[in-house]
Amino acid sequence: MLSAYRVAEFVTLAHDGSPVCWPLAPDFKGGRLHFSTGYTYPAKARNARRNPRVAVLFSDPTASNRSETDPQVLVQGLAEVFDQDLQRNTERYVDQLLRKGPVMLRLILRLPILRQALVGYVTRIWIEVQPRQEYVWAHGQMPPGSLSFAIRPSSYSPGPGIKLSQEVFKWLPRYPRLPVLAYIDQAGWPAMTRVQAIVKSDHITFESEMEAQAGAPACLTYHRLVGNYLANDAFLIRGHFDGAGKLIPEKVVGYGGTSDDHGVGSVKIMLMMLKFRTQLAIQMKDQGRPLPIVRPTSRLVSDNNKRNWK
Repeated sequence: MLSAYRVAEFVTLAHDGSPVCWPLAPDFKGGRLHFSTGYTYPAKARNARRNPRVAVLFSDPTASNRSETDPQVLVQGLAEVFDQDLQRNTERYVDQLLRKGPVMLRLILRLPILRQALVGYVTRIWIEVQPRQEYVWAHGQMPPGSLSFAIRPSSYSPGPGIKLSQEVFKWLPRYPRLPVLAYIDQAGWPAMTRVQAIVKSDHITFESEMEAQAGAPACLTYHRLVGNYLANDAFLIRGHFDGAGKLIPEKVVGYGGTSDDHGVGSVKIMLMMLKFRTQLAIQMKDQGRPLPIVRPTSRLVSDNNKRNWK
């Protein structure tokens, strides 16, 4: 089941102990969950290195040939970050894209004249997660045991609340699935569940029996995957619970899509790819390192097409 999923919600803990949840493409090999993030936007990897306690939720079966009746599966584990061998990391990500990536990217990666233009995107930091706990429950039900109560870690101090902009309320109809609520469970691990959220300008309430300690940090993630990454966008509302169990927004992070929202091959995505390449080139120059070569590992290249990758 986990190997089939095209997207999973991945939570790391920020420096103040608050959860940050983004959707990522998962792999499951050798008993470990594998994720990657771009070298030019390494926040998830930095969080995981600082505090290796992470969590992964499998709750969106889009493009996976899995069923909407699948349960929610939460895996909590310890993360290990790999960011030294950028050439190997790049090849590893190309391998993944050639196996299960969007058709357009697979085509681009087979064209020598185009694939190096993606270097800023496919140069990766890998995060491997060794599972420690697994929880399974049905959609619409409460998460089990210690997951039903959110706590406030000693390192976290609630910030001032904000009023959500009208732009946020324009984004909300784009996301047909219930959002993912990330928080800290009673054992001090990051945890997640899908929730029915009622969003107001200065607070968010939930139609569930979940309880929270006053001041407990939380992250509400709205994300949308269309097909196998034909379109993919997300935004987060980060904040804290008040004494009445309402989520008080402190910050909105991410984007809600644009009119040019056609995934790989769209003007928006291609401009992002070029921006990443420019950023990576500057970083590599500052670090005295060469740009990685965009290619798969040799084990994926047959004798008949080896020359295509030279």
